[in-house]
Amino acid sequence: MDLGKLQEFLIVAEEKSFKKAAERLNVAPNVLSTRMHIFEDSLNTQLIRRVKNGLELTDAGKALLPNAETLLKSYTHTIDSLNELKEHIFQSLCLQFCSHMMASELGPYLDIFCRRHPQLILNIYDENTCQIRGGLFSGKVDVSFVICRKNDFEDISGRVPLSFFPNMYVHLPSDHTLANEKKLCFSDLSGETFILYPHMTDSWVRDLQLSILDQSGIDYQIYEESCSPLFQDLLVPIGKGIRLWNWREKTAPNSVLIPIEDKGYDTWLYMLYNTKTTNPAVVPFINGFLEFRSNKK
Repeated sequence: MDLGKLQEFLIVAEEKSFKKAAERLNVAPNVLSTRMHIFEDSLNTQLIRRVKNGLELTDAGKALLPNAETLLKSYTHTIDSLNELKEHIFQSLCLQFCSHMMASELGPYLDIFCRRHPQLILNIYDENTCQIRGGLFSGKVDVSFVICRKNDFEDISGRVPLSFFPNMYVHLPSDHTLANEKKLCFSDLSGETFILYPHMTDSWVRDLQLSILDQSGIDYQIYEESCSPLFQDLLVPIGKGIRLWNWREKTAPNSVLIPIEDKGYDTWLYMLYNTKTTNPAVVPFINGFLEFRSNKK
Protein backbone atom coordinates (compact mmCIF):
# COMPACT_ATOMS: atom_id res chain seq x y z
CA MET A 1 0.00 0.00 0.00
CA ASP A 2 1.22 3.49 -0.89
CA LEU A 3 1.58 5.23 2.51
CA GLY A 4 1.77 8.62 0.81
CA LYS A 5 -1.66 8.06 -0.74
CA LEU A 6 -2.92 6.79 2.60
CA GLN A 7 -1.83 10.05 4.25
CA GLU A 8 -3.62 12.03 1.52
CA PHE A 9 -6.76 9.94 2.09
CA LEU A 10 -6.71 10.84 5.80
CA ILE A 11 -6.43 14.54 5.02
CA VAL A 12 -9.26 14.39 2.48
CA ALA A 13 -11.42 12.50 5.01
CA GLU A 14 -10.67 15.15 7.63
CA GLU A 15 -11.33 18.16 5.39
CA LYS A 16 -14.25 16.62 3.45
CA SER A 17 -13.11 18.77 0.52
CA PHE A 18 -10.56 18.24 -2.24
CA LYS A 19 -9.93 21.99 -2.32
CA LYS A 20 -9.13 22.35 1.39
CA ALA A 21 -7.12 19.11 1.45
CA ALA A 22 -5.20 20.23 -1.64
CA GLU A 23 -4.27 23.49 0.09
CA ARG A 24 -2.82 21.57 3.04
CA LEU A 25 -0.90 19.28 0.71
CA ASN A 26 0.19 22.14 -1.55
CA VAL A 27 -1.13 20.50 -4.74
CA ALA A 28 -3.89 21.35 -7.21
CA PRO A 29 -7.39 20.00 -6.32
CA ASN A 30 -7.70 18.15 -9.64
CA VAL A 31 -4.30 16.49 -9.06
CA LEU A 32 -5.38 15.34 -5.59
CA SER A 33 -8.69 14.07 -6.98
CA THR A 34 -6.84 12.04 -9.62
CA ARG A 35 -4.52 10.60 -6.98
CA MET A 36 -7.49 9.48 -4.89
CA HIS A 37 -9.06 7.76 -7.91
CA ILE A 38 -5.77 5.94 -8.55
CA PHE A 39 -5.61 4.95 -4.86
CA GLU A 40 -9.17 3.62 -4.99
CA ASP A 41 -8.40 1.67 -8.16
CA SER A 42 -5.40 0.07 -6.45
CA LEU A 43 -7.72 -1.11 -3.64
CA ASN A 44 -10.50 -2.03 -6.09
CA THR A 45 -13.06 -0.13 -4.01
CA GLN A 46 -14.59 3.35 -3.69
CA LEU A 47 -13.53 5.23 -0.55
CA ILE A 48 -14.94 8.74 -1.17
CA ARG A 49 -18.03 10.05 -2.91
CA ARG A 50 -19.21 13.52 -3.72
CA VAL A 51 -22.32 14.81 -1.94
CA LYS A 52 -24.18 18.12 -1.96
CA ASN A 53 -22.05 19.75 0.75
CA GLY A 54 -18.68 18.26 -0.29
CA LEU A 55 -17.31 14.78 0.22
CA GLU A 56 -18.18 11.86 2.45
CA LEU A 57 -16.66 8.45 3.12
CA THR A 58 -18.24 5.31 1.79
CA ASP A 59 -18.63 2.32 4.11
CA ALA A 60 -15.27 1.06 2.80
CA GLY A 61 -13.72 4.46 3.50
CA LYS A 62 -15.13 4.48 7.03
CA ALA A 63 -13.71 0.99 7.60
CA LEU A 64 -10.30 2.02 6.30
CA LEU A 65 -10.07 5.25 8.31
CA PRO A 66 -9.10 3.91 11.80
CA ASN A 67 -6.79 1.30 10.31
CA ALA A 68 -5.11 3.98 8.20
CA GLU A 69 -4.53 6.13 11.26
CA THR A 70 -3.05 3.19 13.19
CA LEU A 71 -0.86 2.16 10.27
CA LEU A 72 0.56 5.66 9.73
CA LYS A 73 1.21 6.18 13.45
CA SER A 74 3.05 2.83 13.55
CA TYR A 75 5.06 3.80 10.47
CA THR A 76 5.96 7.20 11.93
CA HIS A 77 7.00 5.60 15.23
CA THR A 78 9.14 3.06 13.36
CA ILE A 79 10.91 5.78 11.35
CA ASP A 80 11.52 7.85 14.50
CA SER A 81 12.97 4.79 16.25
CA LEU A 82 15.26 4.05 13.31
CA ASN A 83 16.44 7.66 13.21
CA GLU A 84 17.11 7.59 16.95
CA LEU A 85 19.03 4.34 16.58
CA LYS A 86 21.00 5.80 13.69
CA GLU A 87 22.14 8.66 15.92
CA HIS A 88 23.69 6.10 18.27
CA ILE A 89 25.45 4.09 15.55
CA PHE A 90 29.12 5.00 15.69
CA GLN A 91 30.91 4.88 12.37
CA SER A 92 34.56 5.01 13.42
CA LEU A 93 36.95 5.77 16.26
CA CYS A 94 40.63 6.65 15.86
CA LEU A 95 42.95 6.06 18.82
CA GLN A 96 46.63 7.05 19.01
CA PHE A 97 49.15 5.56 21.43
CA CYS A 98 52.47 7.24 22.10
CA SER A 99 54.87 4.48 23.14
CA HIS A 100 53.63 0.92 23.48
CA MET A 101 51.64 1.36 26.65
CA MET A 102 47.98 1.05 27.69
CA ALA A 103 47.37 -2.06 25.56
CA SER A 104 46.86 -4.40 28.53
CA GLU A 105 44.62 -1.93 30.37
CA LEU A 106 42.64 -0.61 27.43
CA GLY A 107 42.30 -3.93 25.61
CA PRO A 108 39.54 -5.39 27.84
CA TYR A 109 37.50 -2.18 27.60
CA LEU A 110 37.90 -2.02 23.81
CA ASP A 111 36.47 -5.52 23.67
CA ILE A 112 33.41 -4.35 25.61
CA PHE A 113 33.02 -1.14 23.58
CA CYS A 114 33.36 -2.86 20.20
CA ARG A 115 30.88 -5.58 21.19
CA ARG A 116 28.37 -2.86 22.05
CA HIS A 117 28.99 -1.22 18.68
CA PRO A 118 29.80 -4.07 16.26
CA GLN A 119 29.60 -1.81 13.20
CA LEU A 120 32.35 0.47 14.58
CA ILE A 121 35.53 0.78 12.51
CA LEU A 122 38.41 1.04 14.98
CA ASN A 123 41.64 2.68 13.82
CA ILE A 124 44.72 2.42 16.05
CA TYR A 125 47.65 4.71 15.31
CA ASP A 126 51.11 5.35 16.69
CA GLU A 127 53.26 8.48 16.52
CA ASN A 128 54.30 7.69 12.95
CA THR A 129 50.78 8.40 11.72
CA CYS A 130 50.74 12.07 12.74
CA GLN A 131 51.78 14.39 15.54
CA ILE A 132 49.65 14.45 18.66
CA ARG A 133 48.37 18.02 18.43
CA GLY A 134 48.02 17.94 14.65
CA GLY A 135 46.04 14.72 14.75
CA LEU A 136 43.62 15.95 17.43
CA PHE A 137 43.11 19.43 15.99
CA SER A 138 42.61 18.14 12.44
CA GLY A 139 40.19 15.40 13.47
CA LYS A 140 42.43 12.63 12.12
CA VAL A 141 42.74 11.29 15.68
CA ASP A 142 39.87 11.15 18.16
CA VAL A 143 41.71 10.17 21.34
CA SER A 144 45.43 10.11 22.15
CA PHE A 145 47.22 8.43 25.06
CA VAL A 146 50.55 10.01 25.92
CA ILE A 147 53.22 10.04 28.63
CA CYS A 148 54.28 13.57 29.59
CA ARG A 149 54.98 16.01 32.41
CA LYS A 150 52.11 17.31 34.54
CA ASN A 151 51.73 20.67 32.80
CA ASP A 152 52.23 19.48 29.23
CA PHE A 153 49.45 19.67 26.63
CA GLU A 154 47.54 22.38 28.46
CA ASP A 155 46.47 23.68 25.03
CA ILE A 156 44.41 20.51 24.47
CA SER A 157 40.81 21.19 25.57
CA GLY A 158 40.23 17.60 26.70
CA ARG A 159 43.04 16.42 28.99
CA VAL A 160 42.21 13.58 31.36
CA PRO A 161 44.90 12.31 33.80
CA LEU A 162 44.92 8.53 34.02
CA SER A 163 48.08 7.56 35.92
CA PHE A 164 50.89 9.22 37.85
CA PHE A 165 54.43 7.82 37.94
CA PRO A 166 56.46 9.33 40.82
CA ASN A 167 59.64 7.41 40.00
CA MET A 168 61.79 6.73 36.99
CA TYR A 169 63.27 3.30 36.36
CA VAL A 170 66.29 2.24 34.42
CA HIS A 171 66.11 -0.81 32.18
CA LEU A 172 69.41 -2.74 32.31
CA PRO A 173 70.85 -5.99 30.91
CA SER A 174 70.91 -8.61 33.66
CA ASP A 175 74.73 -8.85 33.38
CA HIS A 176 75.25 -5.09 33.78
CA THR A 177 77.53 -4.09 36.68
CA LEU A 178 74.60 -2.27 38.32
CA ALA A 179 72.02 -5.02 37.74
CA ASN A 180 72.07 -6.24 41.35
CA GLU A 181 71.42 -2.83 42.91
CA LYS A 182 68.08 -2.24 44.63
CA LYS A 183 68.01 1.47 43.81
CA LEU A 184 70.09 3.85 41.73
CA CYS A 185 70.68 7.57 41.37
CA PHE A 186 71.21 9.36 38.07
CA SER A 187 74.78 10.02 39.19
CA ASP A 188 75.36 6.25 39.10
CA LEU A 189 74.46 6.30 35.40
CA SER A 190 76.92 8.96 34.28
CA GLY A 191 78.82 7.89 31.17
CA GLU A 192 76.23 5.25 30.19
CA THR A 193 74.84 4.79 26.68
CA PHE A 194 71.06 5.27 26.59
CA ILE A 195 68.65 3.72 24.13
CA LEU A 196 66.01 6.39 23.51
CA TYR A 197 62.57 5.90 22.11
CA PRO A 198 62.86 5.49 18.31
CA HIS A 199 62.53 8.43 15.91
CA MET A 200 58.85 8.88 15.04
CA THR A 201 56.78 11.51 13.22
CA ASP A 202 55.96 12.86 16.66
CA SER A 203 59.14 12.91 18.77
CA TRP A 204 57.30 13.59 22.03
CA VAL A 205 58.43 10.54 24.02
CA ARG A 206 62.01 10.79 22.79
CA ASP A 207 62.12 14.52 23.60
CA LEU A 208 60.74 13.76 27.07
CA GLN A 209 63.53 11.26 27.72
CA LEU A 210 66.17 13.73 26.50
CA SER A 211 64.79 16.46 28.77
CA ILE A 212 64.99 14.10 31.76
CA LEU A 213 68.58 13.16 30.96
CA ASP A 214 69.52 16.82 30.51
CA GLN A 215 67.79 17.67 33.80
CA SER A 216 69.88 15.02 35.58
CA GLY A 217 73.11 16.76 34.60
CA ILE A 218 74.98 13.51 33.89
CA ASP A 219 77.25 12.75 30.95
CA TYR A 220 75.63 10.29 28.57
CA GLN A 221 75.77 8.90 25.05
CA ILE A 222 72.91 7.96 22.75
CA TYR A 223 72.75 4.66 20.90
CA GLU A 224 71.31 5.64 17.53
CA GLU A 225 69.26 2.81 16.13
CA SER A 226 66.44 2.20 13.69
CA CYS A 227 63.81 -0.07 15.13
CA SER A 228 60.13 -0.24 15.94
CA PRO A 229 59.05 0.66 19.49
CA LEU A 230 57.77 -2.91 19.71
CA PHE A 231 61.29 -4.30 19.41
CA GLN A 232 63.18 -1.67 21.36
CA ASP A 233 63.22 -3.97 24.40
CA LEU A 234 65.47 -6.39 22.52
CA LEU A 235 68.33 -3.88 22.37
CA VAL A 236 68.77 -3.86 26.16
CA PRO A 237 69.63 -7.52 26.94
CA ILE A 238 72.11 -7.71 24.05
CA GLY A 239 74.11 -4.89 25.60
CA LYS A 240 73.45 -2.00 23.22
CA GLY A 241 72.63 0.33 26.11
CA ILE A 242 70.17 1.06 28.89
CA ARG A 243 66.80 2.78 28.89
CA LEU A 244 64.76 5.11 31.04
CA TRP A 245 61.42 3.55 31.81
CA ASN A 246 58.46 4.47 33.99
CA TRP A 247 55.18 3.21 32.57
CA ARG A 248 55.63 -0.53 32.23
CA GLU A 249 56.48 -3.16 34.82
CA LYS A 250 57.37 -6.07 32.55
CA THR A 251 60.87 -6.29 31.14
CA ALA A 252 62.47 -8.11 28.26
CA PRO A 253 64.11 -11.47 29.07
CA ASN A 254 67.62 -11.23 30.58
CA SER A 255 67.04 -7.66 31.78
CA VAL A 256 65.99 -5.89 34.97
CA LEU A 257 64.19 -2.72 36.03
CA ILE A 258 65.71 -0.72 38.88
CA PRO A 259 64.06 2.39 40.40
CA ILE A 260 65.91 5.72 40.45
CA GLU A 261 65.84 7.46 43.82
CA ASP A 262 66.15 11.02 42.50
CA LYS A 263 62.95 13.05 42.93
CA GLY A 264 61.42 15.58 40.56
CA TYR A 265 61.26 13.29 37.52
CA ASP A 266 57.62 12.27 37.81
CA THR A 267 55.53 11.79 34.68
CA TRP A 268 51.84 11.37 33.88
CA LEU A 269 49.73 9.33 31.53
CA TYR A 270 47.10 11.54 29.90
CA MET A 271 44.14 10.77 27.69
CA LEU A 272 43.77 13.65 25.25
CA TYR A 273 40.83 14.60 23.03
CA ASN A 274 39.43 17.67 21.31
CA THR A 275 36.23 18.76 23.09
CA LYS A 276 35.03 20.29 19.80
CA THR A 277 35.03 16.92 18.04
CA THR A 278 32.00 16.06 15.93
CA ASN A 279 32.51 12.31 16.26
CA PRO A 280 29.60 11.01 18.41
CA ALA A 281 31.66 8.00 19.52
CA VAL A 282 34.26 10.00 21.44
CA VAL A 283 32.37 11.04 24.59
CA PRO A 284 30.73 7.61 25.15
CA PHE A 285 34.12 5.96 24.66
CA ILE A 286 35.84 8.23 27.18
CA ASN A 287 33.06 8.06 29.77
CA GLY A 288 32.82 4.30 29.43
CA PHE A 289 36.57 3.85 29.77
CA LEU A 290 36.76 6.01 32.89
CA GLU A 291 33.86 4.08 34.44
CA PHE A 292 35.54 0.79 33.50
CA ARG A 293 38.80 1.84 35.19
CA SER A 294 36.93 3.05 38.26
CA ASN A 295 35.10 -0.26 38.64
CA LYS A 296 38.36 -2.19 38.39
CA LYS A 297 39.95 -0.30 41.29
